[in-house]
Amino acid sequence: MTLVFPAPENPDVALTPYRSLVRTSGPAVEPVTLAEAKAHCRVDHSTDDALISALIAGAREYVEGRLDVTLITTTWTARYDNFPSWEVVLPRPPMLAGTVTVTYRNPDGQSVSMSSATGAFQVDSNVIPGRIYPKYLEAWPPTRGDENSVTVQWSAGYGASGTSVPQTIRHGVLLLVGHWYANREAVTSGQMMEVPMTFETLMAASGWGGYR
Repeated sequence: MTLVFPAPENPDVALTPYRSLVRTSGPAVEPVTLAEAKAHCRVDHSTDDALISALIAGAREYVEGRLDVTLITTTWTARYDNFPSWEVVLPRPPMLAGTVTVTYRNPDGQSVSMSSATGAFQVDSNVIPGRIYPKYLEAWPPTRGDENSVTVQWSAGYGASGTSVPQTIRHGVLLLVGHWYANREAVTSGQMMEVPMTFETLMAASGWGGYR
């Protein structure tokens, strides 16, 4: 399923304001395996395998949104109305090294594509968040300037396997899966208290910096 995320309204950092962000190619695996999640939930049967698998995917999506990161290799497409004056800061880090494609409508309304593979612009995937910008002493080409005039596609994530994801984040996913598995309803009749040094602590330790 394709997920569409609206642009943040009040980001603390001046990220390039995108009109939309679409997950065009989702992760092939999850940050934790079904076996790991079942062991964490102390489940030794297969009756709830489908449920636990769905909880893993939901927990991964929640953590990604909470931390504004990408856990497993994913292709993103962002759309903008115009090029910025210099760098395009790409959301959902960490950005992976690889080809970045830019498509824009020129002032005549024609669609033009550029690729980092041909050296049409520069890419910095080492900084967090990653970014693209024109070549030295050059500028972005003029656009028509209407809605969604510029489209950027790139890949992000810690890697193609769950083991590439930081352990603090993986454990946070397991904690969330365990909580959702044990609590099937939105409310409870009893008093529930957060256990110190668990999910919130792991999320606080896993952010990519003070940019949000």
